[in-house]
Amino acid sequence: VVVDKTGTLTRGKPELVSVQNFSEKSDDELISILASLENKSEHPIAHAIVAYIKEKGGAFLEVSSFESIKGKGVKGSVENIEYYAGNTKLVKDLNLSFDTASLEKETFEGKTPVILSTKEKVLAVVMVSDSIKPEAIEAVKNLHKLCIKTLMLTGDNKNTAEFIGKLVGIDEVVAE
Repeated sequence: VVVDKTGTLTRGKPELVSVQNFSEKSDDELISILASLENKSEHPIAHAIVAYIKEKGGAFLEVSSFESIKGKGVKGSVENIEYYAGNTKLVKDLNLSFDTASLEKETFEGKTPVILSTKEKVLAVVMVSDSIKPEAIEAVKNLHKLCIKTLMLTGDNKNTAEFIGKLVGIDEVVAE
């Protein structure tokens, strides 16, 4: 049986749990830019960032030239500056120097990084986390009792996916 992670094994209600700021802007400014970009996305992780700014009463900014970058993230212009928001693949595509190894500890804890950047540099990394559905563990155990192998297929970060897969008891994880 092949299952997705977000909304199948996890609640599908990710939450923003931390911000690492590498810019001269405030955390609030960066999250406002990020949420404005993500407000145009359909991805569950985007919804977590949008929900966070709504809860904090933050402002959404006008985004022009919005574009979804399949499997990597989004881009758009805010106040005439082009921003990118997405995963480590997007940062690599932009040829930005960034220590992705620093993210590993948190991805090993089941958190998903969302990186905000311009074409020139990484501005921030926000971590988003989604809790496991309690019934997911029981469902996987029941499938194993029937001698059915389980596989999780997800676009999420490899470390995050393996962490969730291990917690739930999934036999094989295919990520990214």
